[in-house]
Amino acid sequence: MKVLITGTPGVGKTTVCRIAARRLGVRCVEAAAVLAGKPFTSWDPYSLTYDIIDVDAARRELSRELAGDYILDTHVLDLVGDVDRVFVLRKRPDVLLRDLSGRDWPLHKILDNVWAELLDYIYVEARDRWGRVHQIDVTDRSSLETADAVVDCLKGGVCIDERVDWLSYSLESGFLERLESISNRTSSRRSSSPPRT
Repeated sequence: MKVLITGTPGVGKTTVCRIAARRLGVRCVEAAAVLAGKPFTSWDPYSLTYDIIDVDAARRELSRELAGDYILDTHVLDLVGDVDRVFVLRKRPDVLLRDLSGRDWPLHKILDNVWAELLDYIYVEARDRWGRVHQIDVTDRSSLETADAVVDCLKGGVCIDERVDWLSYSLESGFLERLESISNRTSSRRSSSPPRT
């Protein structure tokens, strides 16, 4: 069993990975925890995250953790080889914005992730890479309910593959206009700031 749980940061991948792995008796491999601080990464103080500067070295390091059965949790799909199943967790962008705003993250990082979710970035990349993926809308599901859906698919073959259309929702609800306004204000503040040294 080689399973990938992916999605935009903030959708609950790590919690779902841990719960589902425990129920299935396999390991949850958290790529971010495995790779953080390694020589092939560089700390970015602007985004408060580790950037991977050598993808091949990161892939080799991660592959050492991927023996036997596992569920892998990552949003960096370039790190992932062949897997048996792919689950893409999705969260409505306005809810994601609210949830990420509770983290101690810079606003530009929050906005980058909300835009990525709204525009289906990870879903499209996963579908192009692996073909069949299972898309699960977690907006109104708890982590336990989402993990149940993953386990039901892996053990019983009863798989959820939900359709989401965040762009239409964001247009109709007015969220797109709000997000553009926040993004424009953030961008203009950044361009008027003195250069960092």
